[in-house]
Amino acid sequence: MKTLRVFLTVFFFLGIIGVQAQAQEKSNRVEQGWFESGYWSPIFCDGEMVDLLEGGTLRIHYVMRYEPFVIYKEIDQLKGTVTSSVTGEVFKVRETDKHLGTPDFYMLTWRFNLIGNQGTHYNGYITVNMRTGEIVDFDTVCH
Repeated sequence: MKTLRVFLTVFFFLGIIGVQAQAQEKSNRVEQGWFESGYWSPIFCDGEMVDLLEGGTLRIHYVMRYEPFVIYKEIDQLKGTVTSSVTGEVFKVRETDKHLGTPDFYMLTWRFNLIGNQGTHYNGYITVNMRTGEIVDFDTVCH
């Protein structure tokens, strides 16, 4: 009976060690952090580019998940300000970027909410094929 109890105790601890090892392996495939960067985004209203926002200062939080040579996912949350290169209006930026990549493709979609200090408001999304640089899809509500 004592031997069975020792065997079960050892088995139990080995099971805990195995679970922790798997958790550590998965956590190595996720990275997150903060950094600062400038901003760049074309603005389309009714199918025509009406503004280009670039420069500024943004604080970015990123979370990357990946399985080497199979799939790559990243979500970025951006907050900060940027100035219009056309009108000089200063915009408060709230944006979420989603990256999705495999060995065959790499797409980026950013959803933005841009509120200007002169009353302009842009809300929408843009999807870009990062391998070709082509804008695949976009929609913006312009006020």
